[in-house]
Formats: sequence, C-alpha cells, structure tokens
Amino acid sequence: GRSARARAPTRTGAMDSTYKPVMTREFEKALSTLRTEPFSRLTQKQAEALIAVLASRETPGSASNSFGWSFAEEMDAFTRILPFLVSGFNSMDRDCDEVVSIGEFQGWLVQPRIEHKKEGGRITFADLKTVEASLPGYCKLGLDGPDGAASLMKRTYELHFVENSREFMSLRDFVHTAMAAVVESKRPAKPEPAAPEPAAPEPAAQE
Repeated sequence: GRSARARAPTRTGAMDSTYKPVMTREFEKALSTLRTEPFSRLTQKQAEALIAVLASRETPGSASNSFGWSFAEEMDAFTRILPFLVSGFNSMDRDCDEVVSIGEFQGWLVQPRIEHKKEGGRITFADLKTVEASLPGYCKLGLDGPDGAASLMKRTYELHFVENSREFMSLRDFVHTAMAAVVESKRPAKPEPAAPEPAAPEPAAQE
C-alpha cells in the first residue's frame, strides 16, 4: 500500500550506510536534470560528476571494482542509453518520489514503456518499438533489440532486487546499477570451460 511506499527511504538505509556516495552539487544537478528532463544534454561538469560519483561507490579490490569505469567505450554506451533508462524509471515512479518498489519494477518488465514526445511537445509513455522507430537513423540504439533497454533493465532488476534482496530502489541506486549492467554487457563472454579428457583405459592384466 501507499503507507509502505512512504517508508521506502528508511528501508534502503542499510544500503546507503554501506557505501554512501560522495555527493557533489554537480552530481545532484545531473540527477535532477535526468529526473525532470532525461533527454536534455548534461553539462560537461555534470557528466564528469556523475561518472566520478558512480566510480566512488565501488569498493577497491572487490569483484565489482573490475567493472572498469574509465573505459571510453563503456562510458559512451552508458551516456547514450542512460536517458532512455531513466525515462523507464520515470514511467514507474508515478508519485515522483524518486523511489520505485520491486512490484513496480516487475510491472515495467512485463510491459516496458518509456517517455515519448509527440508532435506539439506532448509527452506520453510508449513501448520500446515505437520509440526506437521515432529515432533518427544516426542515433538508433536498438532499444527493442536483444541487448537493448529491456535487457539492461532486466539485468538492473536482477542486480539490485534479486542479488541484493532489496524491496525498493532510489534513483541514485538505479543510475549506479544501470551503469553496472551496461558495463557488464560490454564485457566479452567468458569461454566455456573445456570438457575433461576421457580417462585412458586400464591396460589388460597379464596372464
């Protein structure tokens, strides 16, 4: 119910105390811009602050630190897809409190929708295929493809709600986890382990 949603910020307190990000004014501005106008361009300072704060949330020496935040290809992929992912978050966050529940996220995965600006500037929510079809040819992203927004959102859901057993997700944690999902998707697939060699037959016993 709504009373459970009202308590959402305290339910994530344990996570926040585990790795509290180094908040900066530019990072807060970047989040605010993404929240209210996901398709507007971030300033250079905001983009740099976003990446710096996300990197600061990694634990040195841990497996998650191997995401390698500084890789140019991953940064580029993340900044291009992020507005669409945040737009998906916005479609879940109907009460605009920057927190979504596991149930709301599950609902989005069943019916993925993101903000779509129609002629005249009217904003609606549309499915990924419709939004992808409306993009100019030079900035097609394959939103509705196998490695598109729905796949990244599904992995974001798994990382946060399943692997970390959370019930709610803040916008900050969404942006961080989405980046982890994007970087993970750019990694080369691990080779399958080779099958063990069959054991040599025992030599026949001599009479």
